[in-house]
Amino acid sequence: MNIDLEEFHAAFFEEVSEHLTGLEDGLLQLESRPEDEELIHGIFRAAHSIKGTGGALGFTEVAGFTHHVETVLDHMRQRQLSTTSERIELLLQATDALSCLIDSAKDGSSAPDNLDELIDSLRRQIDPDAAPGAAASCQQEDAIDGLILFDDEPVASPQAARATASGGEPQRSKGANNAESIRVSVAKVEELINLVGELVIANSMVQQAYASEEADAQSLQEAIAAMDLTTQQLQEQVMAVRLMPIANVFRRFPRIVRDLAGTLGKSVALEMSGEETELDKQVIEEVSDPLTHLIRNAVDHGLESSAQRIAVGKPAEGRIDLRAFHEGGNVVIEIADDGAGINAQRVRQKAIERGLIPADAALTDEESYKLIMLPGFSTAEKITDVSGRGVGMDVVKRNVEALNGSISISSTPGKGSCFRIRLPLTMAILDGLAMRLGTDVYVLPLLSVVESLRPEPKHIVRVAERGELLMVRGEALPLIYTHRLFNVTGHVTDPCDGLVVIVEHQGHKYGIVVDELIGQLQVVMKSLEANYERVEGVSGATILGDGRIAMIVDIAGLIRLAL
Repeated sequence: MNIDLEEFHAAFFEEVSEHLTGLEDGLLQLESRPEDEELIHGIFRAAHSIKGTGGALGFTEVAGFTHHVETVLDHMRQRQLSTTSERIELLLQATDALSCLIDSAKDGSSAPDNLDELIDSLRRQIDPDAAPGAAASCQQEDAIDGLILFDDEPVASPQAARATASGGEPQRSKGANNAESIRVSVAKVEELINLVGELVIANSMVQQAYASEEADAQSLQEAIAAMDLTTQQLQEQVMAVRLMPIANVFRRFPRIVRDLAGTLGKSVALEMSGEETELDKQVIEEVSDPLTHLIRNAVDHGLESSAQRIAVGKPAEGRIDLRAFHEGGNVVIEIADDGAGINAQRVRQKAIERGLIPADAALTDEESYKLIMLPGFSTAEKITDVSGRGVGMDVVKRNVEALNGSISISSTPGKGSCFRIRLPLTMAILDGLAMRLGTDVYVLPLLSVVESLRPEPKHIVRVAERGELLMVRGEALPLIYTHRLFNVTGHVTDPCDGLVVIVEHQGHKYGIVVDELIGQLQVVMKSLEANYERVEGVSGATILGDGRIAMIVDIAGLIRLAL
């Protein structure tokens, strides 16, 4: 009988990412809870599982290296070695190297250069007199040791190891985020099965009401309403299958904060809440980089050094709060620090020097904070009392808006700043504003819409080289004639005969000329790129209630197309 090891390898790589996360999470917590025996046992079991399974499947280098990590952890749990910050740091570095080794086994990428050096350091934890380089000769022996799975400790499942190591529910690893598959709880599957059963019953009721000679409009309407309700519940439950806890992103930040704070010589505490908040898998994957940038900015630029904090009467340790929660139909993520805050006056001055705003621009503090997210806004010189913000912030804003989200900033000088990101629960369903152009219907993302109005002729001015502008409360907005860009016929040619929808993108407002507004609606987005070439200004399509197909407008693409 031929055994297909590929299946076992795939399962190993999925499981090992959970064990790696258990190792890292546990080590970070162990630094502040060195006497927690359950914690150290959970960390040890995670390493033991990696070594045992890796060795059994023939990944000898992974098993051999993990053996050295496991040996140090074994001495620590038996109190033969003390738990020190230096030892934790070494084990964290070893965890990083182990992750690289596993990637190498998975896709053939190069192994870490400092592997032998790390092995020597790990061996010296047990035997300070161990000769450098002796580790290499023991690799094969260690790998063989990994094949022997008998031990006085039971081999924990990845879920159990994660729960013990992190002190909470098992969570997926970093690597799980980018997988093409997704884990679904049995409860969600059972709910789907129940709803399919309800849908079958509702369908039978409609057919019976339609076929019955005694049927009246009321009974048919009731049957259709029951079917509609079940269909809506089924849609919501199917979308819930794609939801993942945001802990999949949050769990990487304690390590980032610890390492960056150590490099900068700062003392920083990271407090996280709402890790169980669920988001669409695609949103989870795409929001990781913007959040990482904001967290690094908070440590590097937002928080003062311990000496500076003490001088102004603050605790020496700075604090960053990372929280997620539901608000309406969206998820809000806040990154707040208790640092120096943003100096709005300096932001305005810097923007004037860069030519981003006129010298006489009257901006509120909130409007000034938005300037740091404009392309070309550099913070090489100080903006806050400590350092600048803004490097790459335009990219953060662009990435968030690509998810149909928004970002806002609040700050109090001397007390800190808060970056607030609002995201849709899912990318598959969009809250939109339907508009008519000629005989066609288009949908604008509702998050980008500011207001709509019917302009008067006196409010429209033509400026050389800038085209037509709409004056709204003293602000000049470029007018975008969407029908020209999409080659729509039978349209309103004069904005005063139609409507103008004002949208906001990257801090700027634009007026989109439309024939008529149909109303707000929730649509299911369908990608066009699988069957058609990408169309600038269009992000997808949807099927309306009357069966017509409507294009979903990509605001950023539309602006690029127009300007």
